Amino acid sequence: MMHAAAQLDFALAPVAGALADPRTEELCINHPGEFWLRQGGRFERHAAPELDFDMLEGVAILAGALRNQNVGAEHPLCSTDLPTGHRLQVVLPPAVPPGTVSLTFRRPSDSVAALSDLAGRYDTSRWNRWDKRREQRQADSAGLLELFDAGDAVAFFGGLVRARRNILFCGATGGGKTTLSKTLTSEIPRTERILTIEDALELVVPHGNSVRLLYSKGGLTMGGVTADALLQATLRMRPDRVLLQELRDDAAWVYLNEVMTGHPGSLTTIHGADAPQAMRRLFNLVKGTPQGATYGDDTLAAMIGSAVDAIVPLHNDAGTYSIREVWFADDAARRGEVAADLLRAA
Repeated sequence: MMHAAAQLDFALAPVAGALADPRTEELCINHPGEFWLRQGGRFERHAAPELDFDMLEGVAILAGALRNQNVGAEHPLCSTDLPTGHRLQVVLPPAVPPGTVSLTFRRPSDSVAALSDLAGRYDTSRWNRWDKRREQRQADSAGLLELFDAGDAVAFFGGLVRARRNILFCGATGGGKTTLSKTLTSEIPRTERILTIEDALELVVPHGNSVRLLYSKGGLTMGGVTADALLQATLRMRPDRVLLQELRDDAAWVYLNEVMTGHPGSLTTIHGADAPQAMRRLFNLVKGTPQGATYGDDTLAAMIGSAVDAIVPLHNDAGTYSIREVWFADDAARRGEVAADLLRAA
């Protein structure tokens, strides 16, 4: 065990200084040759050509060995603690693209601050302004509704992305769902850390600080990683947004759970000709999971309604692509409608 610890120290030498820096909050390695360092709440890229694939894979295997965890192609996920006190989330191929390794180091606080230091450690200017938060939400909603009513699709969809609203694209295969999703992904600020959960590499993510996570359909590939397992991993990888390729099977519960746990601004696709059908399909998929089956229909409908902000139907009519009637939650709310009404319309 001591031999493994010494080997791990040697392998981590290129980032040892950054990890030891007390200002470091997270250090993320998304692929060989570089790392992203988060200090003061901001990520910055650092080139590190010595971090090749073999070295990174070795770090993952050694870190797992310290806690008697097998790490490799058959067990590509590992969450562990290092002797330095850092927490490490490992993702290896086939749960990430070939030739890449995802390592996320997080530094837990090793001291207990006095309560009297609260104002010095936190921005406390808004802690008792819940009413202001509501006012800001209403102002954001008013701006989006104005664009919605004006029919300014470009500004409206861009505004949804910047406001971190959850968007569901629906339509038949070949209708343009993934294409529009890719377009709007490019509208996400480049400063954000993006994680994707996919079963095939279809999304295009232009952000430098991003990780593509891959799950296997029906456990047919080596590793047998599920979308739900990847979600649990993302919670330890410091994402700003988590994007799902398509809602189906266990990914439906992942989507609902993910957007309800602090990562708004998701873009994903689902089959369904229009908004009511898409909502019904999402409801049925979630209800069909072991987790979703434990909820009553009304409760589940309310959960889905609070998670989905917009449903965008797309069609391909003989080569002509079109965006059909968009369901926008804020528009529905001002008309006194809820998600359950959309389910009944399916």
